Amino acid sequence: MQFTKNKGMFFASVFIVFVVYNVLVFVIPFSRGDGFWVGYGFSMVAMALTATVCFYVFRHEGLRSKVYGVPLIFVAWYYFVIQLIIGLLEMFSSVVPFQYGIAVNTVLLGACLIGLIVVDVSKDEIECIDEKVKEKVFYIKSLQIDVVGLVDKASDESMKNVLKELAETIRYSDPMSSPQVVAIENKIEAKVAVLAETVTKADTDAVKALCNELQQLFAERNRKCKALK
Repeated sequence: MQFTKNKGMFFASVFIVFVVYNVLVFVIPFSRGDGFWVGYGFSMVAMALTATVCFYVFRHEGLRSKVYGVPLIFVAWYYFVIQLIIGLLEMFSSVVPFQYGIAVNTVLLGACLIGLIVVDVSKDEIECIDEKVKEKVFYIKSLQIDVVGLVDKASDESMKNVLKELAETIRYSDPMSSPQVVAIENKIEAKVAVLAETVTKADTDAVKALCNELQQLFAERNRKCKALK
């Protein structure tokens, strides 16, 4: 993990919270019995867990990964706040047996850990789905870039116009690819490769004929994509 200014500020903040909390806890005249140490101990666990979760989220590079990790921070933060309140109550109170405090705090910690596991698994699934979507839409984006590039290579205005029309058709085609349309997509790719060679040869009639064939292929692909939804 690359150390940045923001990460340095985060770790400094964690250290400050840790120091301030401990100073307050040991300066305020609590009755430091078993309940005090139970509340204090679990509060430290909550602080360490929250810092660890934030570190886990921040160590992933890229804005998208950090955004997907935000729910993890919320779970850890809510746990920290609730545990801090319960811990303080346990430190102040000497009436409730410390065994009950251990039980309550353990249940709360367990619930937090289960929540973190569920959210992290969901995050991984979302990232996996997102990667698959990016792969599926790459086909159309790549073809559009190729055809737009051919417009600049066109030798006359009529050739440019049919290529622009084809580029617009590709732009507004269904962006999601699927196994059911692979055959027709392979035909389209082959035709675009031939189109690129034809544009280089400045054969206007052949370019127009290929563009017309590609328009029909895209229309067929779009119909199939629509039927699959």
